[in-house]
Amino acid sequence: MDATRSVFILLTKHTDNLSQFLRVLYRGYYSHASIGFDEEKGLFYSFTRRGFLTEYPEKICQNRKDVECVLYRINVSQQAYDSMRKQLASFYECSEEWKFNILGFFFGIVKFPFLKRKYKRFCSQFVAEILEAGGEVYLHKRSTVVFPDDFTRASLPAAFWGTLEGLVKHAY
Repeated sequence: MDATRSVFILLTKHTDNLSQFLRVLYRGYYSHASIGFDEEKGLFYSFTRRGFLTEYPEKICQNRKDVECVLYRINVSQQAYDSMRKQLASFYECSEEWKFNILGFFFGIVKFPFLKRKYKRFCSQFVAEILEAGGEVYLHKRSTVVFPDDFTRASLPAAFWGTLEGLVKHAY
């Protein structure tokens, strides 16, 4: 029997002006999606307007304790986990070249499955691509039209609901 590993999807609701504007555009509750792996608890990967980056909830909540969040814990096979890690490594190898895909974001809003642009992604598109690489989690839509709230509708098991400060204290 194949051992299982955990993958974490972290959705956050930031309240800065840009996040609020983007949530209004795509009519969603959460403004950001990140992905993490069980061997690196407390470390997540995502895209922001600064491009591909690593995120630490503990560091974020030092300045913004009241950021609402939900954490999903997904158990996958070792093979799927390794495939996701390999996909992540391909992003990490060229991390300086990756930029935020603002054009893809707007095409996603109008549900146009815009072709993937070289070295350009937005947060939820990136998370969806990593999950697709594992072949065990299906969102039933193309990654180019996946937004943070789509993960809430995917029947994923929630491990935590609350604020980032609570998540850090909860130590999932």
